Amino acid sequence: MRTRRHTSDGYGIPDPPARSLEEPRIRHISRAARNRYANIMYDTAFKQVFGTAANQQLLIDLLECLIPGKQIAKVRFEDKEIPGFFVGDKKSVFDIFCTTDAGDTFVVEMQLHEQKYFADRLLFYSTYPVREQIVSPLLEERIRRSQADVRRKDTYQLQPVYMIGILDFELPHQREDCLREGLLSSYSIRSDRGEPEMMTDALHFLFLELPRLKIEKDHPEKCSTMLERIAFAFRHLSFMKERPASFSGEFFEHLFHAAELANLTPAQRRQYDFDMTTAIDEKARYSCALERGWEKGMEKGLKEGMEKGMEKGMEKGMEKGMEKGMEKGMEKGMAQGLEKGRTEAFLSIAVKMKEIGTPLETILLVTGLTEEQVRAL
Repeated sequence: MRTRRHTSDGYGIPDPPARSLEEPRIRHISRAARNRYANIMYDTAFKQVFGTAANQQLLIDLLECLIPGKQIAKVRFEDKEIPGFFVGDKKSVFDIFCTTDAGDTFVVEMQLHEQKYFADRLLFYSTYPVREQIVSPLLEERIRRSQADVRRKDTYQLQPVYMIGILDFELPHQREDCLREGLLSSYSIRSDRGEPEMMTDALHFLFLELPRLKIEKDHPEKCSTMLERIAFAFRHLSFMKERPASFSGEFFEHLFHAAELANLTPAQRRQYDFDMTTAIDEKARYSCALERGWEKGMEKGLKEGMEKGMEKGMEKGMEKGMEKGMEKGMEKGMAQGLEKGRTEAFLSIAVKMKEIGTPLETILLVTGLTEEQVRAL
């Protein structure tokens, strides 16, 4: 699902102005982009390659790879425009929304730009295909039977809904070993104690995190599994001149053929070029916001750091000063105390010497007192 931001972000970077498909800059990209294959992460190419009846086998193979054990004979593409819960609510548009004869529902979202609460957003979107399994049939039946009571014991029996995100960013995980092949995280409603026990098979979430594939675009032969090759194709297909030998089999033959830019109609090509400029602008805005955020963070951090540093420094300085002052004071006090004690001792000796008639010169010599001190006794 593509979102459009209509307000400035926290750093005052304005949203790009609305553009026409006929804008010269957009038309020029058709001549400038000489690649053979489209970037299938862009909206138009993604929907053309995986979201059309002609290419439904590609979608089936992709889903079966992402959901081990799932076997799909055929998919039926549903209306991707989803009405709100209430009158006046804005509509949402899924990238791919399809069902199977077995009752399974699949919603596939290609997400280029990181969103903090993307998983929560997908959880919110899941309420529609879950709700529709109950609400729509009931409303249709009540209308047909003139509001007759159609409640029955299996009213709340739900078929599995799979919400799938193909992401050009990494989600945070508490444990990296929760990812299959280091690329795919999956979640369902299970017990959180003891041996995991499935509460219901009605809702599943899968996230293919493309940047977790660390294989460079010049080394496709290093991909060793189907999942790695699919992630590699999403990331690097638009840079390739031909299909690598290691990407054999019907799926990749079909994928590379469907992704050729030459197979797009003129209208699709203009829309694809428009997607490309939008992605470039979004990336530029993100980089600018990141840089400004870093600068503001540094400025704020430096200011707070200096304040805290001064506070801590004064604390430490006072502590050290008190320690040194006490040390010096004790040292000086001891010296003064010793000196005073020594003087008093010699004064006491001088008194005794005077009492026994000792000559003044002898008293001065023995005690080290001054003549004034002795005469004052």
